[in-house]
Amino acid sequence: MLKFRKSNIKKPEKELDNKATTSRNLVSEKSEYSYGFILLMSILVVAILATGISTSAQIHEYRQKYEDLQDIKRNYMDLRVEYRRLLIEQQTFSTTQKIASRAVTELHMYFPSVKDKMILQPYWLKEQKTQKKSSKVNKPTTKNEEVSQ
Repeated sequence: MLKFRKSNIKKPEKELDNKATTSRNLVSEKSEYSYGFILLMSILVVAILATGISTSAQIHEYRQKYEDLQDIKRNYMDLRVEYRRLLIEQQTFSTTQKIASRAVTELHMYFPSVKDKMILQPYWLKEQKTQKKSSKVNKPTTKNEEVSQ
C-alpha cells in the first residue's frame, strides 16, 4: 500500500499558496535538520582540534624528554671518563706503595740513612775545584795594584 505525505500532494487551485507554505515548511525542516547537522559537525571539528592539540602537546613533551635523555647520556659519559681517570690515578698512587713494600719485604731494601749516603763527583770536577782554590790563593794583581805598589 502506498502512503503519500500531504506535502507531496499538489493541489492545483492553491498552487501559489502551497508554494509559500511548502517553502516555509522546507526551510523549517532544513533548519531543523541543519541544526542537528551543524551540531554534529561542530562536535566533530572540536574533537579533531582537541586531538590535534593533544598530539602536538605529546610530541613537544616527547622532544623535551628526549633532550633530557641526551643530557643525561652526555653526563653519564663524562662521569665514566672521570671515573676512569680516577682509577688510573688511584692505581698510580697505589703502585708506588706496593713497589716500596715489596722492595722492603722481598728484596730487603731500605732507605739509606744520612751516614750511608755518599756524594760522588766526576774526577774533572775535583780538578776544577782545586784549581779554583789555588787561583784564589795566588791571585794575580791588576794593573792598578801594580802601579800603586
